This record gives sequence, C-alpha cells and structure tokens, in this order.
Amino acid sequence: MQAKSDGHSVIVFPDLVGGWYFVEIEGKAVYRFGPFESYKIVSDLVPVLFPKVPKLEILEPAEFDDDALMILGNGERVGEISRE
Repeated sequence: MQAKSDGHSVIVFPDLVGGWYFVEIEGKAVYRFGPFESYKIVSDLVPVLFPKVPKLEILEPAEFDDDALMILGNGERVGEISRE
C-alpha cells in the first residue's frame, strides 16, 4: 500500500454520528475505511498503512460524497507539491 504522492492521498474525518473514517484517494478511485470508534485508532493506523502518502485531517464532523473527497485529496496533493 505504499505509493508515491502523485495521484495518491489519504483523508481522515469524523462523521455526523461520532464514527471516524479514513479515505484513500488513488487516481480516480476512492476507498473508504471505517467507521472506527475513535480518532486515536485512525491516527495510529494511517501512518502504518500509508507512511509516505500526503494526509489531510478534517476535525469537524461531515458527510462527503466521493467527488468531494477526490477534490479534497487533489487539493492536498497540489498543496504538497507547492510546499516542496
């Protein structure tokens, strides 16, 4: 599951009922994982599964469709490139 940052990112966020998710964005594919019981579980898993992939954390509860997640993931990659 390790990959270059090109076309690949991870987003962490809570849902409206208290579950935590992480979403892998790879090219045009969106893979959702969760819900998990706590932020701690997700924050422990993500660096192990995706050590070199840019990560965006959204701490406010939200509901996202796949298009919104892809836009957020692409924005994180653009930000990562501009910081280099």
